[in-house]
Amino acid sequence: MVFVAVLILISSSAALAVEVVGHRGAAFYAPENTIASVKKALEMGVDGVEIDVYLTKDKKIAVIHDKDTKRVSGGASMLKVAESTCEELKKVDAGSFKGVAFKDEKIPMLEEVLDVVPAGKKLFIEIKCGVEIMQSLVPMIQNSGRAETIVIISFSLDVAALAKLTLPRCESYWLLDADFFSSAKIEDAIKIAAANKLDGLDIDYKLASAEVIRKSRAAGLKFYVWTVDTPETALILKSYGLDGITTNKPDAIIERVREKTAR
Repeated sequence: MVFVAVLILISSSAALAVEVVGHRGAAFYAPENTIASVKKALEMGVDGVEIDVYLTKDKKIAVIHDKDTKRVSGGASMLKVAESTCEELKKVDAGSFKGVAFKDEKIPMLEEVLDVVPAGKKLFIEIKCGVEIMQSLVPMIQNSGRAETIVIISFSLDVAALAKLTLPRCESYWLLDADFFSSAKIEDAIKIAAANKLDGLDIDYKLASAEVIRKSRAAGLKFYVWTVDTPETALILKSYGLDGITTNKPDAIIERVREKTAR
């Protein structure tokens, strides 16, 4: 009987387990989407790291959230990513806006991040541009030898669907924003994602509920939320039975959700 009780306890704890994904690395602590930010998230023990990518003029894949360099350079640079080369982007100071300690941080290319993130960790790649990036992205991921731990995410259904078609070994999730989707429309999104053979949804946490997650599971979809920086909110979301939480503060979220899982 004791053995059975232990098995039940282990099973229950596993069922409550939730992945913690560092948003743009650990964006609260280091300049977003930089190598410093990615390393900080990994040091904190994340299960995965999320980054944003754009295609450059010379068909490289730059790790940056915005379509230009204005914000990450603190206004010192106004380069448009799609109209700039890798070499030009590499000259931008992408760290000083977060503090003098990061003044040497540059805009990394995707291959640099692939070199930093260990094979045992997931890498969530959010495609911020269009399908034109796939010509460069597909061979890079195929040659990386780690497609199974890479997840493609996008607010564009077309991009997410094409990613699944061209990179079948990668999981592909559709991102949903509360500014454009209401809770009432989530059920439609679940059906659309399943019809396009996507692997999951990654939604604004304000749209999440136990019922939505139940319906996603029934459709065979995984369920992640973004961006949660409050431990109390993370615990509520965890109780719904989701798969993962994306956060700017990995340490705070990890401490609470794993603490509760272990009990």
